[in-house]
Amino acid sequence: MRILVPFLFSILLSPTFAEASVIITEVMYDLPGTDTGREWIEITNVGSSPVDVRKYKFFEADTNHAIAPISGSGVLSPGSSAVIADNPTKFKIDWPQYSGDLFDSPFSLSNTGESLVLKDSALGIVDSISYDRALGAAGDGTTLKRSGIMFISAVATPGTHVG
Repeated sequence: MRILVPFLFSILLSPTFAEASVIITEVMYDLPGTDTGREWIEITNVGSSPVDVRKYKFFEADTNHAIAPISGSGVLSPGSSAVIADNPTKFKIDWPQYSGDLFDSPFSLSNTGESLVLKDSALGIVDSISYDRALGAAGDGTTLKRSGIMFISAVATPGTHVG
C-alpha cells in the first residue's frame, strides 16, 4: 500500500493527463507511387481547452522527432486539427487547398506498419496508435482515420477531423 499511494499520486499529477486531449486522428502512411516526403499525420484537440503543441514530439522508428510550426500559432483550439508533415512543401503540393495549422517533422512512416506516439514537452505519452497494412490505406490513396477507438481506411481529409 505504501508504494501504491505515491505511485497513484504521481500519476494524478502527471502532465500527460493534463495534455491528453490531443489525439492522432489520421495517418497517411502509404501514398500511391513514391511516398518519400509525402507522408503525414493529423492531430486533433478533443479537449475543452487550447493546447500548445509546439514542444511536443512525434515518436516513430525509435526516435523523438521535433515538431516545428510552419503555419498557424502552434496552439490547437478545442475541436481543431493540425497536420504534421514529413515535408510541408510536398504536402502543400499534394493538398493545395489545405489552409490549417501545419507542422514539419522529419519522419518516414513504414508502409508495412508500426507504432506512433505523440509525446508532450516532458516526453509523457499523450496518444499512441499502431497500424499495419491489414487496416487498409496501403498505397490506394486512402488514409487511416480514427473512428471512435478504431482506425479505418477512408478518403483523406487532412485537417478536418469529424468524430
